[in-house]
Amino acid sequence: MKTSFLRILILLCVVACSLGANASTYCQVYHMATTPAAEVNSDNPIVVTNDDKLCIDKANELAFTLLQKQSQSEPYKSFTFSPLSVSYALAMTSNGASGATLKEIEALVGPSDAANSFYGKCLASLAPLAEMSNYLAMNNSYPVNQEFIKSIKGVYNAQVSNLNFGTDEATRQLNDWIKQQSGGEFSDIIKQTNVNEIAYLINYMKFKAWWNGPFDQNLTYERDFTNDDGIITQVPMMFQYFHELYYEDDRCQAVSKKYAGGRLRMLIVLPKDMKINNFLAMMNADEFNCIISGLEETGVVDLSLPRFSTSCNLDVREMLLDMMPTAFDEKADFSRLSRVHSYINRFTQDTKITVNESGTEASSVTVQSFLVKAMHPQFTANRPFLYFVYNEDTNAILLAGQYCGN
Repeated sequence: MKTSFLRILILLCVVACSLGANASTYCQVYHMATTPAAEVNSDNPIVVTNDDKLCIDKANELAFTLLQKQSQSEPYKSFTFSPLSVSYALAMTSNGASGATLKEIEALVGPSDAANSFYGKCLASLAPLAEMSNYLAMNNSYPVNQEFIKSIKGVYNAQVSNLNFGTDEATRQLNDWIKQQSGGEFSDIIKQTNVNEIAYLINYMKFKAWWNGPFDQNLTYERDFTNDDGIITQVPMMFQYFHELYYEDDRCQAVSKKYAGGRLRMLIVLPKDMKINNFLAMMNADEFNCIISGLEETGVVDLSLPRFSTSCNLDVREMLLDMMPTAFDEKADFSRLSRVHSYINRFTQDTKITVNESGTEASSVTVQSFLVKAMHPQFTANRPFLYFVYNEDTNAILLAGQYCGN
């Protein structure tokens, strides 16, 4: 029995179209629900359209870009996030964008119409193992275009409401929606709404699935785990004789473990003789596809995998700044969202995942907000200043002073 891993694991999992009925065929099928989630027939996949495939390729490319950015910023730290939820949020946002801003978003998710089509039916492809819900909250003080509201309600089945931004009540209602959707798992995500924010777009994703072949809890023991910085710790290591799909080349090993009741799998990639951030720097969507297409049923594999939980808060805005340069400053064009000029001032994601003997449970909250561009001079006296009291007829100075904060 293998008693330890010598390197950190990459978890590249729960992307709906990563594996189809034939694991050696790259992304040719995903499951489209035509019945309620509880009645989904997981053995009846459908062929994706060319537009769907384009959106999948874009989503996976973005996933690796974000993986690499986060790994480089914190090379020895565990993290988790939902690439699908980020792409989903961007697809919704594309309905409000125009000009250069729209082109930037489409470069990440595909043409807006194709993205609407794919992500609008994406939930059905995840059922019954994953659920998504969306919320559009609008500021009563600013107009939001009806076509944008119609797209978000109709295509993405979002709940829509009007709130008095800048008040504690508006902040409470946004957090209450997140708390209700997540069953209390996430709370106080939004600290304070801004009176000059036009709207919030929120996506919540819940994934819960049991392994097709669960681990035996009696075979879980504390074992050594060696980090890339050379530190050895004890982790609860699960074990089973693995009968599904395996891949190996001169750089890595990989196993693909199936979840029961749907068409989703977890792919676990273990680098050979290199640090995980160096390995990840060489990875991209094409390399991912090569691993997927190279998976084979090779008989029994002795699988040892840590039982773990990870939570993470990502500043997605910071990670996308170089890919969407106009969207996050006053050059942004969100004229299809509102006639009032705005830009994205917040784009965050909070994610949690638990992997244990029974299966995997994960949830994610992705939040975007749109801030009104400065339409008038701003004066914020947050550094030393001079002041004068004077007569407006004669300009005679009565009082003069300097304020330095003390």
